Amino acid sequence: MTDNTLLSAPWRHGMPMHSVAWHADTGTAVTLNELHARIAAWQTTLDGLAAPGQRWLLHHRDPFDFAAALIALWERGDSAVLPADDRPETLTALDAQTAGRLGDVADGHLPDHGGAKPRWGSLVAGRVAVSLYTSGSSGEPKRIDKTFAQLDAELATHAELWPLEGRLTISQVSHQHIYGLLFAILRPLCEGAPLAGATCRYPETLANWLMRLADARQGDSQVQAQVPPGAVLISAPPPLEHLPTELDWRAAPSVLARVYSSGAALSQAASEHAYGVLGVAVSEIYGSSETGGIAWRQQQRGECWTPLPGIEVRDDDHGCLWLRSPYLPSPGIWERQADRIALEGDGFRLLGRVDRIIKVGGKRLSLTGMDRALAAHPEVLQARTLALPRHDTRLGAIVQLRAEHLPVDHASRREMIAALRSKLLGAFEPTVIPRYWRFVESWPTNAQGKLSAELMARLFRDLDDRRQPRWLGVERLGDRQCRVTLEVPERLTYLPGHFDSRPVVPGVVMVQWACELAREHLELVGEFQRLERVKFARLLLPGERVTLTLAITPVAQGARLDFSLDGRHGAYASGKALFGHSADEREAVHVE
Repeated sequence: MTDNTLLSAPWRHGMPMHSVAWHADTGTAVTLNELHARIAAWQTTLDGLAAPGQRWLLHHRDPFDFAAALIALWERGDSAVLPADDRPETLTALDAQTAGRLGDVADGHLPDHGGAKPRWGSLVAGRVAVSLYTSGSSGEPKRIDKTFAQLDAELATHAELWPLEGRLTISQVSHQHIYGLLFAILRPLCEGAPLAGATCRYPETLANWLMRLADARQGDSQVQAQVPPGAVLISAPPPLEHLPTELDWRAAPSVLARVYSSGAALSQAASEHAYGVLGVAVSEIYGSSETGGIAWRQQQRGECWTPLPGIEVRDDDHGCLWLRSPYLPSPGIWERQADRIALEGDGFRLLGRVDRIIKVGGKRLSLTGMDRALAAHPEVLQARTLALPRHDTRLGAIVQLRAEHLPVDHASRREMIAALRSKLLGAFEPTVIPRYWRFVESWPTNAQGKLSAELMARLFRDLDDRRQPRWLGVERLGDRQCRVTLEVPERLTYLPGHFDSRPVVPGVVMVQWACELAREHLELVGEFQRLERVKFARLLLPGERVTLTLAITPVAQGARLDFSLDGRHGAYASGKALFGHSADEREAVHVE
């Protein structure tokens, strides 16, 4: 395989015993001859299903079989539709657009290893090679067609910047998406380098494969001739962020030539962690399914992104990125993107999105689509999901429920979360399902009638301070009165140790919450003096939902705070707190 363009179909040529895949766990190679046999088997299966020129839904977890099926389609004159996942709702929605399913979702018509030879067809630059689906701004899956010419343009850039030179491609990402398709499947196929025989799903597996590859390189000369000269790792933020330091990574620096990451930007801490563990700087790729690659960076050199060769970028008055790229259907036209940037030297810094498409655990997700899916539940009035950057960009969900369905304790809260998760799992992968839930009876809004960023942050503030209750909204009852809805977090700092037999909220904590929330919502000022008529009627347990009613009355010495904490079982606590004038107030009174 000497020509590394996709249109030259390099898999047709080469030595029959050339290695196209390598199983690191066993040290065995898969040859070009075996790839041809598998392509032929897939074509035989396809011939029995439909005439050429079809669109087929292709999903296969095995990278080698995926590659063989994809080539079989192309050489037959077909194209592939790549679903983002294999969830029933995802596949059913695409069935009407395709001739059938192939791969590990093929409903039983998998090919066997026949003795036929593959038939070679004609690959045309403008022909659609694959169709991918990603989230549009409306939340509906958006189809993106990629021609052979578009894929070839991007593959040529990668080969120029980072030639594989026969190294083994180890992938930790799905090849159902454009990044994994290009880097983990098409690059090794076009550059004549072996791909790993399986997706590397666990860090223990990665460490083991690198060690085995290093050991194989030390074998006799005959064995060494069949062993890849090194490896590249195709990865993403989640696996790189959580590389365990206790594993044996001694082989990584000598075996790995390059580590790639895409899907979301790595934090600087994660980049340094991966570099420290693997001994290789991470090359991050920034782009999208629609645009292909846009820029790259290594954070050890700086935080700015460098446009890929042939890519032109500029900004506008709103700071939005405009792009001109050979990977787009109209390469000469400037197209506006949903990212904000700040140009800096020959590159740029990313400043965030202007729409509601985000990456969660490296998975692209429409928050609008997630909102709509939650709102489809019969007990939900409306919902809003948001990413929480301080918590691994996991999702939080604000869900307004009918009053009769609001959870009132730990058990009913878990039951409601399980019901909503079950509703979402038919259409979304588990890694993107919201982790943090806030159930409200009234939709929280500011004075302008909007759910502001400040309100959303307030709803999840307890995640950053384990001493705080879950705040679920405030209702004004007058200038000096309000009612605050709270839940007791199961991880509240104060729960353990009060009673040996069970976790409960200490009474002094309830009083503290009343005072702090009065300062926040009723602008209570002054120094705490004493408590009066305090009663604790029953135990407040983890997960319980309560209402805290607050009222301030001016008195000669300062202010009196009346508070009561009530829930479905009745009163939990009540009392009065006296506050004296602050030092500034006392000074003002003295001057007068």
